[in-house]
Amino acid sequence: MPPSLLCQPPQHRPAVLRSTLLRLALRCGRVPANNLGKGMLVPGSEVSRQADRIFRVLSAGHVKPGKGGAFVQAKLKCVLDGTIVPHKFRSAETVETVDLDPAEDYSLLYTDGGLVHLMHGETFEQIEVPREAFGELAVWLRDGMSVRVASRQGVPLLFTLPPRAAYEVVETRLGSREGKTDASKPAVLSNGEALRVPHFVAVGDRILVNTEDGTYYGKAGPGEG
Repeated sequence: MPPSLLCQPPQHRPAVLRSTLLRLALRCGRVPANNLGKGMLVPGSEVSRQADRIFRVLSAGHVKPGKGGAFVQAKLKCVLDGTIVPHKFRSAETVETVDLDPAEDYSLLYTDGGLVHLMHGETFEQIEVPREAFGELAVWLRDGMSVRVASRQGVPLLFTLPPRAAYEVVETRLGSREGKTDASKPAVLSNGEALRVPHFVAVGDRILVNTEDGTYYGKAGPGEG
């Protein structure tokens, strides 16, 4: 992260990060709407008034209605808060896209207040990232976790966690499916998140959670996750 960001007081860094993200996004190229594809990144200025957001294209399809001009129907997901946004682009228009540098591997050292401290897997360089930059993924952050970081001009902008991670169950009721039709029960994890788990899961068990959607995957083996 550039020194100008690191010199900011911690409480101001998230706002600085968002404004930097916007400036960087505006410097990226444009593509025809018909060329939008899954995984591409679009700045919020192309989608809504949330110019300090970046959206990932989940799907995009060309539509030719019986009346009116053709358009591209896209399904977009905000990388910060996970909001799903449907959006129509006119086929004739061009769309701003965000082109990031190749992602690199970091290890999560610790979280201190609103800052997440990461260390590069090869250079051992350490960076600080506002926790809110991880968006909906922030609840699954854990010391020692590997994190893929994609940057642009040295500014970390997009973060990818392992598809599954292990957490301890700290609260759930005794499980029994006898006389019940529901195949799951509520549980609370060591990070405070609630989810539904099979009836055989008990307090103290370590389970694997899908970090993409926060759902139960299975019991964690020794040293797993």
